[in-house]
Amino acid sequence: MIAVIADDFTGAAELGGIGLRYGLSVEINTAVNPAAKADLLIIAADTRSTDEATAVKEMETITNALLQLKPKLIYKKTDSVLRGHIIAEITAQLKTLGLNKALLVAANPALGRTIVDGIYLLNGQPIHQSSFSSDPEFPISSSDARDMLRTKDSSVKVKKNNEALPTEGIIVGEVKDAADLKAWATDVDNQVFLAGASGFFTAVLDTLQLKGSGKTALDILVPGQPTLFVCGTSFHKSRDRIKKISDAGGPVSYMPEEMATIENKDKIFYDAWCKEVITMIRTNKKAIIAIRPADVGQSLVHASILRQRMANAVRVVLEGVNIRELFIEGGSTAYAVLQQTGFTGFIPVEEMAPGVIRMKVQGNERLYITVKPGSYDWPAAAGDFNTAGNDHHNIAT
Repeated sequence: MIAVIADDFTGAAELGGIGLRYGLSVEINTAVNPAAKADLLIIAADTRSTDEATAVKEMETITNALLQLKPKLIYKKTDSVLRGHIIAEITAQLKTLGLNKALLVAANPALGRTIVDGIYLLNGQPIHQSSFSSDPEFPISSSDARDMLRTKDSSVKVKKNNEALPTEGIIVGEVKDAADLKAWATDVDNQVFLAGASGFFTAVLDTLQLKGSGKTALDILVPGQPTLFVCGTSFHKSRDRIKKISDAGGPVSYMPEEMATIENKDKIFYDAWCKEVITMIRTNKKAIIAIRPADVGQSLVHASILRQRMANAVRVVLEGVNIRELFIEGGSTAYAVLQQTGFTGFIPVEEMAPGVIRMKVQGNERLYITVKPGSYDWPAAAGDFNTAGNDHHNIAT
């Protein structure tokens, strides 16, 4: 068994999709299942959305539980742009595992994300000049990798793969291309705790000489099923895309402004919003819910409150109409929805695109959930949402 601990749900799903490529049986849970038999067991911890002390405690608990399963490898899935409590979590996990060195390779050149000479670049430009600078919880104000990790700890070193490595501490591996990923994966042993993004995980699987079986699709998406699309990301491309659908008369329902900007939500607005979404699905077989772009940057309530209000709305909608396909954009929003609905176990059935994973919900055989990180694009296979007249806007365009 290979075990993965992810700090958000979309990251967990992304690695589940990679497991499908390699012909592995995959199980994703929100807590360690002692009876798990999957080749690849992934735990979605959601620690990126908690405070640091809570994140550390959760990582210690999960790591201890996984040790009891005696996996061949424990891998820590982090955000590719280094958001979250990464250093604190890895430090705690090293202590739990009885190791003194960790290798963190978060850059993913396939997505244009590289670290060169200690500077994080997105498509060749310093990442703090991108929309990641306005992330509501971990805004990126510097492209220096150590600054992004929010650490001045001298035991955290940024290194090239051809440099001599320290005997202890946390090494942040520089990556400019796929060859660097392969080099990092080849040079490690079982005395080094491995952490990073999906590109490094793929390179690690390659070193284990696992044979991929290509794209696996056990349950194909059937168009026309009652569908709800939930946008829980602040990423501008997604918000702009949904606004275009709304402007064209598409099935978009925005969170009422009162709910997005007032600390104590009014039940009248909340009930009216949920009824609007349910009616939209019954009429159109689909609906998109999101936060209105004009509200972004105004005096919004805290991101955690917005997530909970969105998640509560999803729960009410699921209770009010028979949804077959649920698409969720944004890892923290996805986890909040799962908490509200009580779903805890998932079996990936299709990797629709890198990072876009469709899963069957254990205990609810009629519902499929598809998730992706907010900064990734939706593929055409994710389905379209009708706009006014005969026009269509695919959510991937």
